[in-house]
Amino acid sequence: MNYNASTLDELAAQFALGTLRHAARARFARLCRELPDAQAARQRWEDRLLPLALAIPPIAPSAACWNKIAQRIKPADGAHTARRVRPLWWQSALAASLLVGALITARFTVWNEPTWQPMATLAQANQRPLWQVERSADASQIHIRTLGPVTLPESQSYELWILPPGDAHPVSLGLLPRSGVLGRSLTPTQRSLLLAANKVAVSVEPAGGSPTGLPTGPVVIVALISSAS
Repeated sequence: MNYNASTLDELAAQFALGTLRHAARARFARLCRELPDAQAARQRWEDRLLPLALAIPPIAPSAACWNKIAQRIKPADGAHTARRVRPLWWQSALAASLLVGALITARFTVWNEPTWQPMATLAQANQRPLWQVERSADASQIHIRTLGPVTLPESQSYELWILPPGDAHPVSLGLLPRSGVLGRSLTPTQRSLLLAANKVAVSVEPAGGSPTGLPTGPVVIVALISSAS
């Protein structure tokens, strides 16, 4: 399954909040071990929410509030199973409500949209630009915007590569979108290589990307990386 940046961000938010549970939580944890973008999204959300959690002091409900809660969860005589289950249900509901509140607050107080800087305009020779690539100020994320129609058979894809200086092999920055915009978080290795490089390239690959980790099809675009402002 292909996970785009938006899907990974949503899954990472639910994982960090604790609302992603059971098999889904285990699947995402495994995905974080296998996919650097998933691990980066998870780390971003954990970094966002931790300061918020530490900053909010515990609030003790009033005695009247506790009495109302006790009345609502009090089981009928002999309903021992309900005595065990209903308080757990209430605790889970309260925890979920607090986590949703934390998510809303975090979106507006802890995390700000990165400041994007121009990185490269991708166009074939004598053709109109197909993509505009930007990066965050710290080069930990890239943002790709499609500028024109991308015509390519479904059996093929365009892949973006860092061209490190010297004789080092190209390093993939992932597939380019056929339409719309795409955000992607970079691994520490990708980030350091991007900061050191002055060119990127685009190759034609099988659907899903290069099977070897290196360009296997024709390189159709080579573009200079803009200097950071």
